[in-house]
Amino acid sequence: MKQTLSPQDARQLALSFLAQVGLNREFVENASLKPEDADILVNFCPNSDRGKILEVGTFVGVSSVVLGLCFPDSEVICVDPGLPTGLMNGLCVRKFEIPDYPETMLSFVEAALMHVGVRDRFQIYQGFFSCCFPDAGDRQTVIDYGINLNHYPTIGPQVCQAHGPFKTIFLDADHRTQAVLSDLLLLSSHVAADGVIILHDMGEDFWGQQVREGVDQFLRLHPEFYLEQQGDLGRLQRIKKVH
Repeated sequence: MKQTLSPQDARQLALSFLAQVGLNREFVENASLKPEDADILVNFCPNSDRGKILEVGTFVGVSSVVLGLCFPDSEVICVDPGLPTGLMNGLCVRKFEIPDYPETMLSFVEAALMHVGVRDRFQIYQGFFSCCFPDAGDRQTVIDYGINLNHYPTIGPQVCQAHGPFKTIFLDADHRTQAVLSDLLLLSSHVAADGVIILHDMGEDFWGQQVREGVDQFLRLHPEFYLEQQGDLGRLQRIKKVH
């Protein structure tokens, strides 16, 4: 099926809907794909036979809408803990006046996917992927907010066993170095031999430095992969063997 909506148009559609249902637009734009990121994400995906797409770290659904609308023949598997949206007040480096929304992040994802008509091609799993807030400060922030982390299982291994291997993976979860490394170590066992792992937020800011350090540590452990970076996104692939 031919792509009918550009990545930037799909992003704008998601942002407009999320603003209509009450989310702070500046906050969502800051914490989601930038216009150029949407283009790079779609271009980084395989040109054909991309198979099932795994999205780790769905947030409120902007990238989910982009993937769903730009790849109308693909099934998308999403993993996210689905924490309360207001919790981001304490976890963002840049502070926003985010209302203490009663909705979880995944409730916004569900609504956005329904709004654009792609919900039937998504499977959404609530839980952590490979680890639960390895940074002690982040963990305490979450606990102080009133979250019982025992209610949020780590489900990545089961999801990967059930649906993998994946030709296309988009990783945009916990950006702490320890979490990035943990996620990549799990994903490396479930990405297809000719598949790609795409990472968000690899720029020069605080989170970009954390993500890039996690990627560097992963590459030292797995030199069979190489990194290609464009803007704030990176793509990991296995080095092709020359026979």
